[in-house]
Amino acid sequence: MEYRLLGPVEVWADGRKVELKRRQERLLLAVLLLEPGKAVPTERLIGLLWPEEQPGNPKRALQVYASRLRAVLTDAQLLAGARGYALEGTAGRTDVEKFTALVQQAQVLPNLERRREVLVEALALWRGPALADVASEDVRQRLCAALDESRWAAQEQRLRTELALGRHQELLPELAELTGAEPTREGLAAARMLALYRSGRQADALAVYAELVRHLREELDVEPGREVRDLQVAMLRQDRSLNLTPPETGPRELPGDEVLLIGRDELLAELSEVLARKGNGVPDVLCLYGDAGVGKSALAVRLAHRLAEEYPDGQLHVRLREMNGDASTVLARLLRSLGVKTFPDSLEERSSLLRSTLAGRAVLLVFDDVRNAGQLRPLMPAEGRCAVIATSRDPLLGLEDAIHREIRRVESHSE
Repeated sequence: MEYRLLGPVEVWADGRKVELKRRQERLLLAVLLLEPGKAVPTERLIGLLWPEEQPGNPKRALQVYASRLRAVLTDAQLLAGARGYALEGTAGRTDVEKFTALVQQAQVLPNLERRREVLVEALALWRGPALADVASEDVRQRLCAALDESRWAAQEQRLRTELALGRHQELLPELAELTGAEPTREGLAAARMLALYRSGRQADALAVYAELVRHLREELDVEPGREVRDLQVAMLRQDRSLNLTPPETGPRELPGDEVLLIGRDELLAELSEVLARKGNGVPDVLCLYGDAGVGKSALAVRLAHRLAEEYPDGQLHVRLREMNGDASTVLARLLRSLGVKTFPDSLEERSSLLRSTLAGRAVLLVFDDVRNAGQLRPLMPAEGRCAVIATSRDPLLGLEDAIHREIRRVESHSE
């Protein structure tokens, strides 16, 4: 079963919506789902379900609603005890948990575009105010104030990410709407100010600040916080730090693509399609194997150049034979290329550090002249936005999810 609280309260099973007709039933379920596995006191539940006028026997009414829920929730246990009611067996099945996990994931992603994608995915889970159809606004605020704040924090994080990606002009209509709906939220005002400033509209940006000050004083009797005050001062000074800084680019280590390849166009097109299958949660791994002199290395380099734009966080290239195939030394070289200045001595720790450094990044790794799968395994990323192209004399059997293509010599024909 799947439980949705970010909007109208809904229960879904096998792709179908489960009918819970009474508002109090849905509200009881929502309260228990917001505190999974914890006993919610009976008196608190009664106060939430009937905040104004209680039925003649509220405890009995609560028992009836709990019984009805038990008949519907086939994969969860609704327990009644001396301390109240508790719902068990729903871990990981609510949109609240999914939202929280996605926001936490976004916070540690170094790649801005990927961070934006995850935040958009998280915010898309919201179908309206949490518990929109089951609680009065007063009860909803009591239950969901922290959750609502998390939603706004995620929204502001997404806006900051969009601004860092240079999308200030695209954001202006949305920011005008958001600040109109929430005129006292300083994070939204700051984002709108920066978007206007970077669009060449300094006066309009300062006007947004003045409007924020007015709303804060009239509605909350407070002054703006330091962050937005500092932003206004920086705009008055036309501080260069407010200008959009070009995004950092990762290492570009591919050798020159100067070899003449004849008869490989169709194969290159096919291999490009192979490495275009994103979103399966694991890195794309392509092994080009064949006899010496058939052009594996040149083909790998040509393919890597063709795909370089899809891996903006870097393209790394290592000739394993030149480094004697020593994985620890290769790991040190890769880590330095990715900006890691200090790293542990052991192979296992270096391999783990490489995986964590690559997490969230879109990096293409090209390994030339690999002996076997065991040599390559410590050098592999663990995240699906990366890709690996390896060349070898033989198939690298034992690499999970790897795609192997035998490369043969192109026969020349003369009349």
